[in-house]
Amino acid sequence: MKSISLLRYQEESKTLSLVSRDAKPLEVYGVEFMVDNSQLGFLVSDRDKNLFVYMYLPEAKESFGGMRLIRRADFNVGAHINAFWRMPCRGAMDAASRKALTWDNKHITWFATLDGGVGLLLPMQEKTYRRLLMLQNALNTMLQHHAGLNPKAFRMMHFDRRGLQNSARNILDGELLAKYLYLSTMERSELAKKIGTTQDIILDDLLDIDRVTAHF
Repeated sequence: MKSISLLRYQEESKTLSLVSRDAKPLEVYGVEFMVDNSQLGFLVSDRDKNLFVYMYLPEAKESFGGMRLIRRADFNVGAHINAFWRMPCRGAMDAASRKALTWDNKHITWFATLDGGVGLLLPMQEKTYRRLLMLQNALNTMLQHHAGLNPKAFRMMHFDRRGLQNSARNILDGELLAKYLYLSTMERSELAKKIGTTQDIILDDLLDIDRVTAHF
């Protein structure tokens, strides 16, 4: 009910001390690490079907000297998540791969939902993230969505009670991005031109994500 806390165990003195915590109340369903090279995030799911990524950043001003964990991303899954597990990216395990270094020391965090779904979170490179974010925004306005519903509004964090914190977002909607693959060549080319890139680069990004997560 009181969100997550980061504890440190000191073996020599056999003591457990509080390093940092999230000060806002949150009914947590599950927690897992999110590994992106040397960066470590804490992935949290809650009662309102949201996913949050918290980080311990003592040098940041808003962390009050490291006493508070900082929320770096949020996303609404639309289902309760109570189980997480991690696996290294497939690209990192293939030494012969030209792109192996891109995915080295990055972990896929898988999750299972209470309504029988399975999903994943994958840390992205900044350049790829920005390109796919522009594509996501373009798809959001260009495509006709079911019943006229807005995917952007649906993926924003939902709360039963009003919170005093702005949405951080920073998570791409893979389900929406995958719809790019089902467009005609003409539409794909037009959309890519609109965001200042080519359809080959976008397809390469999407297929690369598919390749590194193809464990099953």
